Amino acid sequence: MEVFDDRVEIVNPGGLPKGLSVRNLGTVSIRRNELISDLFFRLHKVERIGMGIQKMKEAMVAAGLREPTFASDPFFRATFQRSPELALKEGKGKGVREKFGEGAEELVEKLEEKLGEKLAENERHILQLIHSNRRISIYEMAKEVGISTTAVHKNLTKLKQRGILRRVGPDKGGHWEVVR
Repeated sequence: MEVFDDRVEIVNPGGLPKGLSVRNLGTVSIRRNELISDLFFRLHKVERIGMGIQKMKEAMVAAGLREPTFASDPFFRATFQRSPELALKEGKGKGVREKFGEGAEELVEKLEEKLGEKLAENERHILQLIHSNRRISIYEMAKEVGISTTAVHKNLTKLKQRGILRRVGPDKGGHWEVVR
């Protein structure tokens, strides 16, 4: 499961069971494991078999949101759009100076000048976060930027490869340093 600023994605390896397509989700029920599904049914842990997709669609529409979307390739992916009120990032509407502290924007501009190229928006945001808190965690960066922790790792790797950023000390207890 990955939580983004505007959506939640649930990804499951293996795709859909044979005989089931994205088009007929919620209308046809195919059990992947007969023993487990029968056990849950007898334990009264399922209401009605094959109703989950329909319930999700109805709940999203009732909440004023779009129905979830589903895709199946080697993986099965369900995407749920988040409410715009919940999707707003903390600090939105604040200027860079108020949000990240004095010198954050100037730091990024000087680094771009030194590199001779513009940094990607997420890279800029991550550097500004590190400027305001050298001990910020990857999880906190992901939450603040509105991207996955995997995406934060990729951006950090790019910044380190360019010689802009380095990690000092261990993952826990260490801190980030912007190389000027």
